[in-house]
Amino acid sequence: MAIISDLHVMAPQLIVKDGDAMEEYLSRDRKMLRESAEILDTLVHDIIQQKPHLVLVTGDLTKDGERVSHELVATKLYQLLDAGIEVLVVPGNHDINNPDAKVFDGEQTHYTDTISRNEFAEIYHDMGYDGQSQRNDETLSYRRDVNDRLTILAIDACMDRLNTFVSRGDAADHTKASGSLAASTQQWLVEQAREATSSGRHVIAMMHHHLVPHFHMEETLAAPYMVDESGQLCHQLIDAGVHVIFTGHLHISDISQTTHRSGEMVEIATAAAVGYPCQWRMATCNTAAGKMQLRTITLHSLPSDPEFTERAREVFKNCIPTMTRGVLTRYWSDISQAIDNYRHKHPHIMRYITLPDTPEGIAKLLLAPLQEPVTQAYIAFAEGNEGGQDNSRLIEQLVKGVDKVVDQTVGGILKPLAKAALHLRIYRTFKLVLRSILEDRNDIGTNHEAIINDHTAIIKL
Repeated sequence: MAIISDLHVMAPQLIVKDGDAMEEYLSRDRKMLRESAEILDTLVHDIIQQKPHLVLVTGDLTKDGERVSHELVATKLYQLLDAGIEVLVVPGNHDINNPDAKVFDGEQTHYTDTISRNEFAEIYHDMGYDGQSQRNDETLSYRRDVNDRLTILAIDACMDRLNTFVSRGDAADHTKASGSLAASTQQWLVEQAREATSSGRHVIAMMHHHLVPHFHMEETLAAPYMVDESGQLCHQLIDAGVHVIFTGHLHISDISQTTHRSGEMVEIATAAAVGYPCQWRMATCNTAAGKMQLRTITLHSLPSDPEFTERAREVFKNCIPTMTRGVLTRYWSDISQAIDNYRHKHPHIMRYITLPDTPEGIAKLLLAPLQEPVTQAYIAFAEGNEGGQDNSRLIEQLVKGVDKVVDQTVGGILKPLAKAALHLRIYRTFKLVLRSILEDRNDIGTNHEAIINDHTAIIKL
């Protein structure tokens, strides 16, 4: 099997006129969108050379769900079908009913057609949505019996039904990045898994969102990347005989695992080829032995750019400040409300705390001491196998950076008390999060703590 994720293809005709609007978008995004169609061309060519039986695509096939981008992706993926390779896809949070489907025209952007859920199934009809799959009525999830020994359980946890459009009369354009599944859909998935395993098949799941955390407290600190009630669904799938799931969404090459009374679940997150580290996976399944051998391939170059990966790394590195400002701006109303709520509850504490009152001010406060170590940590996490390096110095740099933020925001008699409280209550958790990321530790702090090679591994089915 080949596994690719987060293609984020942008059809070239979406750039009517290159200019400030496109440059501003790219400045806060690490994706190499101008090259995205060529990247997919190269992937298709390389996959055909590998001659797999099956290709799994774990969501975010398009930049933002534009109809023309979907049509382009489907055309290119049909080349794999024409080569005798089966292709199975699931949608990602960018792919359907997306208000960010835009045309870029100089300094301006304009809406362009996005697609519905039914249209997604029509466009990718031969890639999981034909009569050979068992379809779920409520979502774009399905079960596909690849042969008499292997089943793919494709899970659609996207929440695009909740997206809002100014063009349709809503107050704002908003896309839901989170993942969630109704209880009835979860039950259907578990039933399909049980039925497949009881017939002697191994079941491999695929989903855009994460089921198993890739770092300590991901379900709290990066909730939009996890499916809601992930622990419950994970345990149910393990009980039903599912022990491997392929995901995407966070654009990282990372393998995580968790242990339940009836076994383990190993999640293999595949990075986006459209942005650094520009990787995809090959997996060889030996169903007789019940094992899968995994290896990771880096897309080092494109026909038009022999040094593509190095350039993508620089783009990734340089966009950290604008990404930070973009996130703060996007969620500024929520951040401001949280600060106001705390101020009302703890007025005696807040009188000693001075915070900037704009997202730009907060970004400047955070980036001055933290930009360099955060960039190093983020790149190491995305690349995978970060546990092979001594990152103790980097962890201390991040802790000292937070100390500097406290120095600048807390004054008076509270400063030593605030620092003591941070070190006593918060830094222990903060260091656990950092260690889980930078030392590549799964289930850190538990009896099941483990380190897994993120690039090459032999995994039990």
